[in-house]
This record gives sequence, structure tokens and C-alpha cells, in this order.
Amino acid sequence: MQLSRRLYTIAQCVPRGSRVIDVGTDHAYIPIYLLKNHIAVFCIATDINKGPLQKAKLNMKLHHIDAIDLRLTNGLRGIRHGEADVIIMAGMGGCLMIDILEQDLKLIKSFDRLILQPQQDIPRLRKFLHGIGFRIEDEAFVEEDGKYYTVIIAVPGQEKYKNDYEYIYGKVLIEKRTEPFKAYMIKKQEKLSILFDTINGRNSKHIDQRKKELEAELKMHEEVIKCIF
Repeated sequence: MQLSRRLYTIAQCVPRGSRVIDVGTDHAYIPIYLLKNHIAVFCIATDINKGPLQKAKLNMKLHHIDAIDLRLTNGLRGIRHGEADVIIMAGMGGCLMIDILEQDLKLIKSFDRLILQPQQDIPRLRKFLHGIGFRIEDEAFVEEDGKYYTVIIAVPGQEKYKNDYEYIYGKVLIEKRTEPFKAYMIKKQEKLSILFDTINGRNSKHIDQRKKELEAELKMHEEVIKCIF
């Protein structure tokens, strides 16, 4: 079974021998891959809708996999302590991930690893993880079909970042300085510069405020650029 680059990156973050919960599993591609490649020993796949779970069941039959427990539920509702040690959440917004994690913080703190691939609100998610007693052990950054994705691996532990830009761009990603991350940062700098130049000649209370925000963002962005090149 071949996964997309994004899903493959997520699957590679799972330690061998894990018991995994895939929240919002959709077609159960990741659990099937984990079991077929003997990475996970057992998977729970949850979704809030029946349709994705029906597709997941068909995919399980197609790939001759039966060690996936499909559950129709909202997030982690109904998950019991000790059923798994790794959570995967991918392809949803960071704020939705926070809402799901907040359903049962005692349960969340019993897991060995959270693997999260948020689509938006990534800085807020990083701060939330630090606030509930998780440290960010690693991050991956991948490009697929012209889009960039961040994968966060969080484990129990205390951690706080000193600088705002470390939450915004990712302290681990800044330190790793991978080529996809560098390419993303260059493109973002170009977009910010074009946007600033577009409004720089205009004047109004709203535009003046936007200029100040862009100047601050460009300054922070340039500081990160210096760190990675």
C-alpha cells in the first residue's frame, strides 16, 4: 500500500509495537499501512461520520486487515484508558484538535506520543501542548502538490519557548533547517514583501495599522531567515 507523502511522513513517526488511535480516520489509510508494515500491533480508527468508516471497512477487506477497531464517535469520546499509547490526528484544524484533546486531558496525558498534522492554527496548537504538559520532541515539514504540511510529535514533558517566532514557525523546524522549510520561508517572505509594497503608498487608519503589522511580521520573518541560512 502506497501512501501520499504527507500520510507517509505521519506513519513514519509511529514507533514499532505501538497501539494507535487514528482520530478522524477517513479511509483508514494510515492504520492499514501501519498494520501491513508491522509498525502497529493494533489500531482504533474513529470518525464522526458513518461514510468514512464504511469506506474504511471496505479498505480493510481489500488489504486483508482485521486488527482495526472502527468506532463511530466524536473525537476521543468513548476511548478508555490503556487502549492505546499513540494518538494520530491529521488533516483538521489546530483549533479542532485542541477541542478534541480538551475532551479528556487526563486521558491525553496517559499517552506516550501525540502525532498531529494541523491544517491551520499551528502556533496556537504548539502553545496548547506546552500548556498541558507536553513537549515537542520533533517536527516534520513536507511539501505535497504545492502545499506545505507540518507534523508535530509531542511527548509528556515540560517545555516553554523563549521567543514568539519559535511558536509561529516552529523551534524544531528552525533548528533542522530542511530544504522544504527553507523553500517555504523564502516564498512566504516574497508574499509578505509584495503585500507590504502593495499597500505602502496608501494611507488610512486601517491601512496604517496593517502596515505596522506587516512590518513586525517581516522583521520577525527576516530574523528566522537569518537562523536557517
